[in-house]
Amino acid sequence: MKKLFPLKAIAIWLIFSQSTMIQAQSNSLFFIPRIQYEEATLLGKINGIVPPKQGFKSISLSFTKVVTGDRMDYEIPVKKDGTFSINIPVECISIGAIASDFFKGVICLIPGEETKLEISFDHEQKKHVKLINSIGFTADDVMNIEAWPWELPEIGNEIVTPEIFSQRVINGMPDILKPIENNTKLSATAKQILISASKLTVIVHDLLNYNEYIYGAYKSQYKTDTVPTEFHPQTPDKSYYSCLKYFNLNDPSYLPIGFYPMVLQSILNNETLAIPDIGNMPIDKWLIKVKEILKDDIGSDTGLVYDLMVSHAYIKQLNYIDPLNEIQKKNIKSYFTNKSFVDILIDRNEKVLLQSDKKNKTNIIAITESPANLMDSIIAKYKGKVVFVDFWATWCGPCLEAMNKSESVRKEFENKDVVFVYISDPSSPHKAWEQKIYKIGGEHYYPTNKEWIYLNKIYDFDAIPHYLIFDKSGTLKHNYHTFMGNDNMRKWIGESLQNSRSN
Repeated sequence: MKKLFPLKAIAIWLIFSQSTMIQAQSNSLFFIPRIQYEEATLLGKINGIVPPKQGFKSISLSFTKVVTGDRMDYEIPVKKDGTFSINIPVECISIGAIASDFFKGVICLIPGEETKLEISFDHEQKKHVKLINSIGFTADDVMNIEAWPWELPEIGNEIVTPEIFSQRVINGMPDILKPIENNTKLSATAKQILISASKLTVIVHDLLNYNEYIYGAYKSQYKTDTVPTEFHPQTPDKSYYSCLKYFNLNDPSYLPIGFYPMVLQSILNNETLAIPDIGNMPIDKWLIKVKEILKDDIGSDTGLVYDLMVSHAYIKQLNYIDPLNEIQKKNIKSYFTNKSFVDILIDRNEKVLLQSDKKNKTNIIAITESPANLMDSIIAKYKGKVVFVDFWATWCGPCLEAMNKSESVRKEFENKDVVFVYISDPSSPHKAWEQKIYKIGGEHYYPTNKEWIYLNKIYDFDAIPHYLIFDKSGTLKHNYHTFMGNDNMRKWIGESLQNSRSN
């Protein structure tokens, strides 16, 4: 009689067979990033005949730091002669996004080095781009990556178990990676960046997002926009996370990619994995506990990923605006052989010491009203004030970028009868949400999925960031999707204050 393999064993074998290519890509890196805390310089010039509507304005730059997970946003002024420059502290080679009226794409920031960007317009106003850096990232790479058709593995719309879901994701990876490997227009540097970014994108949007996939599958299967409260996806058990080993989280090629710290933070905050807080525990002793939990999931009990886990464990505490104590500082200094880790964490701690007033100004408000009365009850709490409502999520890059950009405007309206209200749904993990809000300040609400969907319908939006502005009388003055910019934000809040006074 022929013996049949258990279904789970077959699934594991299938995943393993597909993973060989995924892991092999880590063995031949074109450039090897490392943690290095120094300033990077971005400079350049716009030459030639610039199209009249564009002119010389500014360049927006954003990237995420790998050790702290902080999203950084800068506005780089362009001088009248077309030159621009900025020095930025970075934690390793970082891949950032730049945007302006005359250029949009990705850029590399290299510790201790210059990246030069030159943009020229000829007599026909055709744009020519030149990029100079030490890792071989070219202007053609910038354009090709900007136009890349980012995709996720094809996994269908069925309600399946976590094991089948992860199997389908892993089995779909070759279809995502082969087009990058076979592309003849990309440099070796660009391929490395794209492959790393693609793998991390799949981890964040698929493997660590099983519940959202199942909710989407339910809506598709039953042709509905809502999911009943009694429906609950199966919770992945610890063995589910063994799928992470096939992505080799020790791969240093992940360091420049903004999704890498998101993966680390998700693991630290995962309730099933239940990694303990580091507190005053000696780092080596804390790591013994962590490695017992993760070694089978990550596939290793040594390597870079564990140093990053340590740093993010302290960042988790600092995100609650809870400064390091002397024992923790001593533990950090005695554990890390790479001084950059020490400098990064101590500098981040200094910033937290200056942020204590924000924590005191952060209010978490429980929701007690029905969905139909939710917004009315929120606005009623702030009677006689202009209310600026921000719908956001912890994973939403544009949301966080807008918050960073608008911080100066929010400060202008402190103590001026203006309240800033922030609403985020359960797609933001509760622990991650709590960490973020203490850096934001203001009034925070965390509605259920049902309440969030109701607000989506009432105010006609299905994407974030989204904003509402109510005047002092509670009248909705602006219902706006995407960030309106600092000038409009300042103008609209000011008008709502003025109109309220005239009434």
